[in-house]
Amino acid sequence: MATGPWLSTMLNKKGIPVLAILLGGRGKAWKGFVILMLSCLWAGTPAFAEKISLRWAILADSTEGMRALDFSGSPIVFSGTALQLYIEHLNNCHVYLFLLDSSNRLTPIYPPQKGYYDYGFPRGPKLVPPGDQSFTFVPPAGTETMFLLASAERLFQLEELTEIFTQNPDQEGQQKLVLQEIEDMLGEEEDKARAAEKLEKVVVKYSGADGIKERKFQAVKVRSSDFYGRKLLIDHR
Repeated sequence: MATGPWLSTMLNKKGIPVLAILLGGRGKAWKGFVILMLSCLWAGTPAFAEKISLRWAILADSTEGMRALDFSGSPIVFSGTALQLYIEHLNNCHVYLFLLDSSNRLTPIYPPQKGYYDYGFPRGPKLVPPGDQSFTFVPPAGTETMFLLASAERLFQLEELTEIFTQNPDQEGQQKLVLQEIEDMLGEEEDKARAAEKLEKVVVKYSGADGIKERKFQAVKVRSSDFYGRKLLIDHR
């Protein structure tokens, strides 16, 4: 179960005409040159068109300050440990984050409000909660589950179900509908998602109570085609 002042408020067809223009009305030598150049370009292009790119981390307080949890397994976090989330959109992908706590209570965490993606995408790193704020896990001990989703397309169905759930947070049926939607999208995506990850050192500057501060840690950088989904399990003790 999680708590904190902040958490309580959260419940390519264009290439065809271009090629025709390049090839039309020209001699064989020119056509051969154009085709050779295009072949070189395509040979160096990744197997997928990258539509999703982001960085994320779940930070936990330690003797060395806030450090990212290692999700190569299920990291251990003790009750009362200060936690903070880091999310950074590196392109225009839609990111969603939910917490299913040890009391089996679902909390939508990101995006922070309804209609967040109506007017574009955020830029720069986001700390959740912002600044020096944090949240903690409180008893009972157990498994805390974070669902992290990123999609090239906006997930309107998930947003609608989430909105209904936040208006009726005590209705178990509404929570089940949101969880089922998430699980259906995750499917067998876990191995694919892990393959799209790499660790990257980041420095995040933010406004704290004493002025501008910075955090240094290793974040997970994601590069994928159209969808990315992780089910992150935390051993809460």
